[in-house]
Amino acid sequence: MKVAVIGLGYVGLPLATALAYKGFDVIGVDVVPKKVEMINKGIPPIEEPKLPEMLKEVVEKGKLKATTNYDEIRDAYAIIIAVPTPVKEGKPDLSYLESALREIGKRLKKGQVVIIESTIPPGTTQNFAKKILEEESGLKHGEFYLVHAPERLAPGKAMVELFTVPKLVGGLTKEDVEAAKKVYEKLTSGGVIETSAINAEMSKLAENTFRDLNIAFANALALLAEELGANVWEVIRLANTHPRVNIHLPGPGVGGPCLTKDPYMLANPMKGLAKELIITGRKLNEYMPKHFSELIEKLAKPGSKVALLGLAYKGGVDDIRESPTLKIYEYLKDKYELSVHDPYVKEAPIPFTKDLKEAVKGASLIAVVTDHPDYKEIDWEEVAKLVKEKVVLDGRNVLDKERVERAGFEYKALGVGE
Repeated sequence: MKVAVIGLGYVGLPLATALAYKGFDVIGVDVVPKKVEMINKGIPPIEEPKLPEMLKEVVEKGKLKATTNYDEIRDAYAIIIAVPTPVKEGKPDLSYLESALREIGKRLKKGQVVIIESTIPPGTTQNFAKKILEEESGLKHGEFYLVHAPERLAPGKAMVELFTVPKLVGGLTKEDVEAAKKVYEKLTSGGVIETSAINAEMSKLAENTFRDLNIAFANALALLAEELGANVWEVIRLANTHPRVNIHLPGPGVGGPCLTKDPYMLANPMKGLAKELIITGRKLNEYMPKHFSELIEKLAKPGSKVALLGLAYKGGVDDIRESPTLKIYEYLKDKYELSVHDPYVKEAPIPFTKDLKEAVKGASLIAVVTDHPDYKEIDWEEVAKLVKEKVVLDGRNVLDKERVERAGFEYKALGVGE
């Protein structure tokens, strides 16, 4: 069976690779020629555990080919869309999705199934995608099939979760779902969960909005703990010993492509207090990079060197989309000499180094922004020889406080009051 995947980014490339690994003949379409060239050489343009080995294998076997040419999707059984759907000024931007749908529609044939994995606002499958495909193809829905099967991947775990996590498949009709099941039943051992398109759309947004609101609550506790002289990490640890409580963790900000936009998509059609609840949580999380910057300003003199540890938005990955560090850098770049360290990131719009010694040399403050596992292994005795002043600000509770203090550092943490 031939499957086409439109968009070869953090979702599309792992998905295309996983499908090829499971025996599908996969054609991947992307608008960036350099990315297509790398993929056809078996080289992933993104950092993802297990992806390099698997991509190399399926490319060498001829099971996956990348192209910029949409014409190669014509004989595919299923066409899966995994393009970005960003939010701009709180409003969903569906321009990439629309472009993909129009290109697909011009080539759509009877019996093909179009699957939207991109995250979309409620009602998009019915009121947006269906109309465009019918308009461009001249076919009526029913002559082709259309579903929303939202991606559920975590960067760093994609090549495991694609094969194990239950797949939501939401159709406009039962026939839509049956057509898409033929793909996903062969991909994941987690099974296929059948539902309607609108339920699948809302469910995806609900998953990430729940997490964002939970983190906002944790951040609210952190702000209060700083005011009252409490330790938010201990507060949350104690609360989570209750069998029905699972409070997430606070931090210098929420990043990534999902939690920063999905709440806006869900809230967009809402009204009144419901909308206010979700937007308030989102705004609180958006405030945290500024708050963390203010903590830095309390600890470091203007003009001194501050080392920011971590540029990726979460630990163990190279993804910098909506990274809190980018915002912190903007707040502080005119007030301090800033150095940024990250062992995973390949490219960024700000200067950074993979050399920890270079990053901390001459620093008056070291601030941990990302919970990279590497930071748990820092030799603080060695770092102490390089810095100008021994002060550490831990934004993720990732460091061993006693170990840091044994090296002579003053240890401070987000969410911990004096």
